[in-house]
Parts: sequence; C-alpha cells; structure tokens
Amino acid sequence: MAQEYICIRKTNELGQIAINKKVLESIARIEIGEEETTLVPDPSRFKNAVNCKISNDSITLTVDIKIGYQLNVNDICSRLQDKIYNSILHMTGVKMDLIDIKVTGFIF
Repeated sequence: MAQEYICIRKTNELGQIAINKKVLESIARIEIGEEETTLVPDPSRFKNAVNCKISNDSITLTVDIKIGYQLNVNDICSRLQDKIYNSILHMTGVKMDLIDIKVTGFIF
C-alpha cells in the first residue's frame, strides 16, 4: 500500500506530526483556483486532476489543468509551479521534489 502520510516532525516525548498527502493536493487545488487563467478539469471516475505521490523519500505532485486560449502556456505553468511550491512550503514546511503540470486543454 502506498504511503499516505508525510512525517513533518519525528516522534518525541509528545508524539509525531504527520500530514496526509491529500492536504498537499488541496493546497495545490486552491492555488490553481486563485489563478484566473487556469482551471482544474472535472475529476473523472478514474483519475483526479491533482495527484500527490510519495515514494522513496520523494514527493511528486502532478496537476492537470486547462489554460485560457491564446495565453503563454510556459509563463503560466512556471508561475503556477512557483505558487504551488511556495504555498505548500509556507503552510506545511514540506519541500516538494517535483511539481509536474500537464496542460490538458484550453478555456475558450
């Protein structure tokens, strides 16, 4: 079974602090929603548009988005990667290893 939690603070006399990978997905979804030029596609029965994977001490976030027609895809994706990375780092202290953004279509 895949690892579902990320340990933020190791166990001490009070216990440990861990967050579920769904928290990282939620933060990314919020950041995408705040960007006026992007949209998260509706989740299908088989695939979520925002997916976090934890393996071998590496945290990967994959995001499927739609971008406004006639906009610069590279600039928007770079800006979104920075926003997601900084928000997750600020809110949780977790440093993402990889944030993949996949453009699945355009908003007309």
